[in-house]
Amino acid sequence: MDSPRWLTDPLLVHQYGPGVAQVARGRVSASGAGWAWIDSGGRPAHLTGERGPMLPVTLRVERVPPLRPGSFVTLDLSRARPWHANPRPEPAGTSDVRDGCDAVRAHAWNDPRAHRLGIAPLDESLRDLVGRGPGLTPAGDDALLGYLIARDNRAISARIVWAVRGASTAPSLALVRWAARGQPPEVAADMLAALLRADGHAIGPALVRLVALGGTTGRAILTGMLAGLRELPPAG
Repeated sequence: MDSPRWLTDPLLVHQYGPGVAQVARGRVSASGAGWAWIDSGGRPAHLTGERGPMLPVTLRVERVPPLRPGSFVTLDLSRARPWHANPRPEPAGTSDVRDGCDAVRAHAWNDPRAHRLGIAPLDESLRDLVGRGPGLTPAGDDALLGYLIARDNRAISARIVWAVRGASTAPSLALVRWAARGQPPEVAADMLAALLRADGHAIGPALVRLVALGGTTGRAILTGMLAGLRELPPAG
């Protein structure tokens, strides 16, 4: 049996999310070109290069070397700076927000179960979506994450986190938990802010960045976000 492989030199971390401030080493659980997920004592962390997406569990380094699942890495956080998602803004007029949602709807994940979020009872959507769909973070979970951050409701957030726990992947659960604490992925926070402000200049660039997240992740988050904003109360 091969002995565990360690990356020779520690990776110098430049930026880290609130969910990984104490990570010093970990075992690679999944990897690809320019990214990896590592398991640090049961806690998942996302490793990315300087231009990679910031998640609440991201460690950003200058470059992610080729890493094989099962290998180990050490991390140097001595010069790293923390990152937090921008706070949720107050919404503009309801009709303006809905107009922005309509403008981006064609880019959402086209799954009928996800499109029933906010229409079907939440328990039914949880049964249909948790752990379902493609991706390391299943697209069904990503849709629930988008719904969670759009609704900004403690009871709904708690039900989604409870459903995902034990029924999906560790990275997915980590992202849902941090979103429930007000720390979604950066591109999701930017998209939500652009839609809530009905900022026509910001919506397009935010959409491009969001849909580029993973194979289906960004589009699934958008689906859930649009479902949550459909229930936005009138302004004022």
